[in-house]
Amino acid sequence: KENKFVKVKKISKIIFINIFIITSILGIIELIAGRWLGYLSKNIDYIQIPGLITNQKLKFDARVLYDSQEPVVIIYERDKFGYRSNDLNSKKSIVLTIGGSTTDQKYVTEGKTWQDLLDSKLTKYDFVNGGVDGQSSYGHLKSINNWHSKYLNYSNLTHIIFYTGINDIRLIKNNYSDWDYAQSKKQYLKWFLKDNSFFISKYYVLKNKIRYLKSKNKNIDPFSSHSAREIDFEKEGKRFEFNEDLNLIDYSNYKEIFSNLLLDTRNNFPNTKILIIQQQVPGCKFESKYIVYDRHPYDAKRMYGDNVNYCLELLKVYQLQENILSKLTSITNINLLPMYLNDVIQDDGVYDYVHTNDKGSESIADYIKSVFID
Repeated sequence: KENKFVKVKKISKIIFINIFIITSILGIIELIAGRWLGYLSKNIDYIQIPGLITNQKLKFDARVLYDSQEPVVIIYERDKFGYRSNDLNSKKSIVLTIGGSTTDQKYVTEGKTWQDLLDSKLTKYDFVNGGVDGQSSYGHLKSINNWHSKYLNYSNLTHIIFYTGINDIRLIKNNYSDWDYAQSKKQYLKWFLKDNSFFISKYYVLKNKIRYLKSKNKNIDPFSSHSAREIDFEKEGKRFEFNEDLNLIDYSNYKEIFSNLLLDTRNNFPNTKILIIQQQVPGCKFESKYIVYDRHPYDAKRMYGDNVNYCLELLKVYQLQENILSKLTSITNINLLPMYLNDVIQDDGVYDYVHTNDKGSESIADYIKSVFID
């Protein structure tokens, strides 16, 4: 019995030593390969931009989203600064595009995003994709101060395009999401580790590869936040007319956010032209600034909350933006472009109700080219 006990003790000791050695090696790799040494040497200040992906190349088969029998391979790549469609070696003038998922275009492959298409349509510029899924004007404000102002060359940045609208619907109701900022310690920790840990970043790369393999099976939908349109847009839709004078006092929170976004952008980039493009979505057909037909079926509206008049809320966002901008007389070299008043993106230009496919991204590129101000 004593010999058996000694034997077990020796084996336990060997196991413990091996675990310690393996853990130590992994810890050293994590410390060196992750971003931790930068924090220890104070060369890196971590400021979280939820939803931002850096230094990764992801691959998707989007046949489910595109309702295709054949593979629809999407290559999605972000550089070490978090930008997509960014030519780090280019000497061209930079046009930074800022927005949410309709700017990011996660499921439109490299070369087909509206930024990539504009690179070939307006060749003297490098259109850089700074879109982040889910971000509203509040997230853009944080990104201007904590991301774009730190990594982009001021002298080369001639234009900033805000492609804005739908995500600000929640802001006029004083609602925020985890995409604007991490509202819980758990969410903050999740993004902190994802942004900085070597092994966790590799885990997400592996997860993407597994997701890609799953997406080859058309019966499996691996896209948690996007889905194909199952019910088409209504032909006419419900008519809303809104002639009320929106009092900015009633929307003081949104006024502060949107005003600060423009003021801080001008302070950080004093010589840059600012273009605010009020985006168009096919389901909201605007007859004028005050009349809109909501063509979304009920199933589409559920994602925004029951009984929400989605297009009417979007109308309010655009009227508020126009009112706020008219009060900011101190900001020069800024243009508000009401894309929503034009039928730029057709019904077949989106794979759901909002997010563009290749055709929709081409339509956006053509529109921006037509209104672009040198």
